[in-house]
Amino acid sequence: MNNGMNRRRFLQLLVASGLAAGLPVSLRARAAEGNFTPYSGPFFVSIEAGGGWDVTSFCDPKANPAINHWASTQGVQTISGSSVTYAPFAHNQRFFSNLHPHMLVVNGIDAQTNAHQAGQRYNWSGRLAEGYPSFAALAAAVYGAGLPLAYLSNGGYNQTAGVINYTLMQDPGALNKLVYQDQFLDGGSGWDAAKYFHRQSTRDIINRHRAERLARLQAAQPHMASRMQAALNQFAAAKDGQQLLELLAQYVPQTLVDYTDADGYWNPLLRQAQIALAAYQSGLCVSTDLVAWGFDTHANHDADHAAALMRLQNGVEYLWAEAGRLGIDDKLVVMISSDFARTPGYNDGNGKDHWPIGSTIFMSKNASWANRSVGLTTATHEAQTVNAQTLAPDSNGILLQPKHIQQAMRELAGIAGHELSQRFPLNAESVNLFGLL
Repeated sequence: MNNGMNRRRFLQLLVASGLAAGLPVSLRARAAEGNFTPYSGPFFVSIEAGGGWDVTSFCDPKANPAINHWASTQGVQTISGSSVTYAPFAHNQRFFSNLHPHMLVVNGIDAQTNAHQAGQRYNWSGRLAEGYPSFAALAAAVYGAGLPLAYLSNGGYNQTAGVINYTLMQDPGALNKLVYQDQFLDGGSGWDAAKYFHRQSTRDIINRHRAERLARLQAAQPHMASRMQAALNQFAAAKDGQQLLELLAQYVPQTLVDYTDADGYWNPLLRQAQIALAAYQSGLCVSTDLVAWGFDTHANHDADHAAALMRLQNGVEYLWAEAGRLGIDDKLVVMISSDFARTPGYNDGNGKDHWPIGSTIFMSKNASWANRSVGLTTATHEAQTVNAQTLAPDSNGILLQPKHIQQAMRELAGIAGHELSQRFPLNAESVNLFGLL
C-alpha cells in the first residue's frame, strides 16, 4: 500500500472507530471523505551555526596570514565554472565541490551587533529588537496552520510571536511514547503483557468512550464558562494532534543514525536532520530549525573552529544525502547562517572574537539562482555596498543586513505579501537574490 493510501486509510479508520470526533469540523469532513492531503510543499530548513562562525575560513576566504593562519601556506580556492570560493580549511573542499550546484553564498552581511542574542534574533527574524517570529515560524503559520508538527524546533531561534506553536522534538524515543502511550517498550506487534498496558480490543473500547465523552462535552460547550470552553478546545486540539502524530510513526526509521559522525565527533545535527525529514515525509511538518554548536571560539580557534565546521558540514551533507535517498531532496529550501562572524585576526589566546560582518548560504536543488556567490567584503573583511538589483558593487547601493536576507527569504517562500508577514514588516529594500524582482 502506498503512503497516500496509508494516510487515507488511517483517517477512514478514525471515522469508523469514532476517534475523529475530536477533530476540527473541516478535518472531520475530510477524514470522512478519505481525502486528507498532507503538506507536500517546500520544506524550509533553517540551520544555525551557533556562536558566530568564521566565514573568512569558510565561504568568504581571506588569504592574509594576519587574518588566517592557513594563508601562510595556501591560497583561496575557487570552484571551476562558478563564482563560489572557499578557504582550504576543515572539509571545505569536499563540501563546496559537492554542493555548490545547489548553493547561493551571500557575503558581506552586517549584523550590526556583536551580542549573541541580538545577532541571533536579527539573522533569523530580520529584526534586532525582540518581538518578531523566526522565518521558520512564519512559514509554518502560513502553510501549516492546524498541523501538529508544522514547526519542528531543535533549540535554535524559535520565537513565534504567537503566530504558531513549535514542537521541541529531538528524541524519537519520546515521540514514540507520545504516539503509543499504551506501550511499556518500543517495538513488537500484537499484544504482549511485557510491552502493553492493555489489549488492542480494550484500547478500542477506552478510545471509543473517550471520544463519546468528548463529543458530549463539546455538545454542552455553549453553556460553559469561557474558560471551560477554552480548556475544552485545547484538549480537543491535543487529541487531534496525537491522532495525527500516528502518521509520523510510519516514517521515523526504526534504526536511527548514530550521534557520532564520520570524523568521530558527537554530532546531534545528523539525528535532527533525520527526524525532521521524517516529519516532512509524514505531511505534518512545514519548517524546522536545526542547530550545530561550538562556533564561539575565543581561544584555540583553528582547531576548535575546524571541528565545528566539520560537524556542520557533515550534518548538511547528511541532510542532502538522506533527502535524496528518500526522494525529497527537490523539496528542500535550506538557509544556513550564524549569529555573526569572527574577527579578521587572532587575539592573545589564538582565538577570534565577535565580528558583525557575516554570511548566509541558501540551498535548493539545482536552483536557477544557485551555483554562485554574491555580496562583497574588503581584504580586511569590511562589508561593501551593492546594487539591490544587480548585486554589483555600487557606492550608492545598500549595505546588506539580515533584514534584507529575511525579506528575500519571505519572497522566495511566497509569503512576503501574506497578512501574517505584513504584521511583522521588515522595512527592508527588496534585494534580487533569487531573480524574483
